[in-house]
Amino acid sequence: MTGGTSGRVLSIDLPADPGRLAPTRERLRGWLHAQGVGEWDVETVLIATGEACANAIEHGYRFAPEGITTLRVELRDDRLEIEVRDHGGWRPTDGDDGLDRGRGRLIMARVMDEATIVGTPEGTCVRLVKRLAASD
Repeated sequence: MTGGTSGRVLSIDLPADPGRLAPTRERLRGWLHAQGVGEWDVETVLIATGEACANAIEHGYRFAPEGITTLRVELRDDRLEIEVRDHGGWRPTDGDDGLDRGRGRLIMARVMDEATIVGTPEGTCVRLVKRLAASD
């Protein structure tokens, strides 16, 4: 896992390995705390981002044994913008949009202020936005 922080941006290149999800969540948790993000917002962001990363690994690279998912998080004033991008295949099946057999999309939409998913033959980008609660 590579990546770094620069000011109010965190970028992580995540190998398509489910075993890398927990360390990525912990790294994101630490970064959010360092930015002064409140605990409620930290937890909701971790839920949504974890779903997006897990989906990218499971669905984006199901036809390829290796791949990289890029997680980019940017804090702009009271707005957190998150992108999870894979470069894997976009192959919907009959009656399925190819993204999620479970409740991941619904969870992301419920806990974030915005959740959009764009899939192309070159990969998928999940964009999540959270307006942060005022800090005490």
